[in-house]
Amino acid sequence: MPSFEYSIRDKKGQALKGYMDAPGIREAALKLREEGYYITSLQPKGEAKSGAEKQSKIFQKKVQLRELLIFTRQFGVMIRAGVNLASCLNLMTQQTENPYFASVIHQIRRNVEGGETLHGAMAKYPKIFPTIYIHMVEAGEASGQLETVLFRLVEHLEREFELKKKVTGAMTYPAMVVVVAIGVIFGLMTFVLPNFLDMFRGANMKLPGVTLLLMATSDMFVKYWYLILAVLVGMVLGVKFYYDTPSGRRKIDKLLFNIKVVGPVIQKLASARFSRTLATLLESGLMITLSLEMVERAVGNTVVADAISKARVNITQGTGLAKPLAEKKVFPPMVTQMIAVGEETGELSTMLNQVADFYEKEAGYAIESLTKLIEPAIMVCLGGVVAMVVSAVMIPMFSLSTGVK
Repeated sequence: MPSFEYSIRDKKGQALKGYMDAPGIREAALKLREEGYYITSLQPKGEAKSGAEKQSKIFQKKVQLRELLIFTRQFGVMIRAGVNLASCLNLMTQQTENPYFASVIHQIRRNVEGGETLHGAMAKYPKIFPTIYIHMVEAGEASGQLETVLFRLVEHLEREFELKKKVTGAMTYPAMVVVVAIGVIFGLMTFVLPNFLDMFRGANMKLPGVTLLLMATSDMFVKYWYLILAVLVGMVLGVKFYYDTPSGRRKIDKLLFNIKVVGPVIQKLASARFSRTLATLLESGLMITLSLEMVERAVGNTVVADAISKARVNITQGTGLAKPLAEKKVFPPMVTQMIAVGEETGELSTMLNQVADFYEKEAGYAIESLTKLIEPAIMVCLGGVVAMVVSAVMIPMFSLSTGVK
């Protein structure tokens, strides 16, 4: 009799691994489910893992949000048309342009055909399918409303994509200007200015302070350009490494949240994401405590996530959601007031959707305003650098030409 290797979770969520004998993989899956276990992995003992699974354990290639959105929309359309699950996944494997994503879908189909649930097969690829996605699919499978859940996910992903596109689009131009400005200054200091400055040195003339400063800076760039470049790269990587640590992320998020110009933008973005995500999860039939736990991970800011976490604890003690959120003051008053009205009327998801509609627009306006503030600031700084360079070169040039005459 064949032997199968399994990874499961019991009713308390504890992870377990082991081996079992069964006539086939379907029978093994059925036996585990009858015993009340949730299957996370089930395969013949000693079977080599697929390329997609190996990559998922070591590193996962990127699957864009837009690709996941297209996959979910097409998947929902085929389910609505009555195509069975395995055939849907097979068709999606053929239609997906991203080779890595196609291999992942192929492996999901194999696992589903082997008796695993769809959400269990997707859960092996957390870098592609977020926790919210997996739990909503699980709710859809349990209720027999997978089609409805998939189209709710499509709406959710579309709004996430639009919000992300707004943020990326608004910040692309300032970022490009900064990069070009740094490149131009680096080129001037390293390749162009040394020729002018050598001429001034040979003239044995008294140079103004700004020119002497520029000479010293240019010499430093020429002699130690590789060290300067290494320091800049090291600073960027250092900040990224520090932000990836729990304490670093918390401190940086708190700092950004408290900056008067940036803080309101982050608050509006967090309000929109919190409201929309929570509404989508509640409409899919998930419990509010589980929904808040997932929103806490998806909100994108540890300051807001801590407030949601404490509100979730208060809910388990019998209090509502609006009051603990209002006490933390991380959301605008309108958000908590609308939540309070939703709790009183029993229309919490409806109120949350209205809040999300409002703050998605407000976040867009706030991002545009922030961009309009950043662009002049960059131009002023760049203009100051150019003015300093021009004055440092032109003043000695004027003195030199006067002396020749």
